[in-house]
Order: sequence, then C-alpha cells, then structure tokens
Amino acid sequence: MAVASEIVSSDARLRLRPAGPADEPFLRDLFKSVKGAQLALAGMPPATLELVLTQQYRAQLAGYAAQWPEAQSLIILRDGAPVGRLLLDRTAARWHVVDLALLPGARNAGVGREIMLAVAAAGREQGAGMLSLAVATGNEDAMRFYARLGFADVADAASASHRRMELALAH
Repeated sequence: MAVASEIVSSDARLRLRPAGPADEPFLRDLFKSVKGAQLALAGMPPATLELVLTQQYRAQLAGYAAQWPEAQSLIILRDGAPVGRLLLDRTAARWHVVDLALLPGARNAGVGREIMLAVAAAGREQGAGMLSLAVATGNEDAMRFYARLGFADVADAASASHRRMELALAH
C-alpha cells in the first residue's frame, strides 16, 4: 500500500505503515483507550464495560468497512512504536479522514497535528482538492483541534451525532 510512504511527517520520529492482521490487538486496545474512558463514566461493572467495548469495537469495524470499503488503515508510529491509527479514504478529488485515534501518551503531544499536516500536504501533492472528516457533536476538543488546523465546520452537512469539517487543499 503506497499511501503510507506518500504521507511523510516533518517530525522524523513519526511515520505511517499499513495496518496488518498482527495489529489487531493494538487496534482493539487503542479503541478501548479512547472509548473506555467515556463509557467508564456510566459506572458499569468492569465485566460489563469490557463486553460493551468489545461489541462497540466490532460494530465500529463493520460500520467503517461498510461505509468506507476502500479506506486504508495505517498505524502511526513514534520512534518505531505504534501510538495510533489513521483510517483514510482517498479519491482523486477528496481525501476523507474516517478515523484518527491516539493512545493517551501520544495525545496533546503534537502527534495528531503532525499527522494531519502530513495528510493535508500529501493530499495537496496528489491533487486532491478537499480533506474532510466528521467529528462527534459532543467532542468539542476535537472540533477546536481541527479548527486550529484550518478545517471549517460545514453546518449544513451536520447530523444529530456528527459535524462535518473540511479543509480546502487547492493551491
């Protein structure tokens, strides 16, 4: 999969590689690190929380596969160790970030910013005119993060659960 080598961060410690079957445990743990904190607030017993997280992980995989069958799953590496995942759907005209998730230790450390800047630069170089993504309506931190990167909220494309954001890539 060439996309991993096309997206190059200015931070030499960061790189992308295609996800493979051996990454399944990492991806499952990454999902749990993101969603587990949110669901833990519901006060579920640990066994119930684990069951719900497993079910939601499977549902997310199936949903992404159905909605974005051509999306490429990439592992984000920092100093050679996996710290996140980028799920990217690319067409000639538009690149869409289906999912960007980072382990807790990589959050608020510039990793997401560097990866998104590299994705935008690669999209521009490949001739895509737009980079888009969807953010959960309640995720104010993510909306502010993407706005700082230049993404605009597309209000008329919002749903009850998500806001669509876009970044024009044309020169």
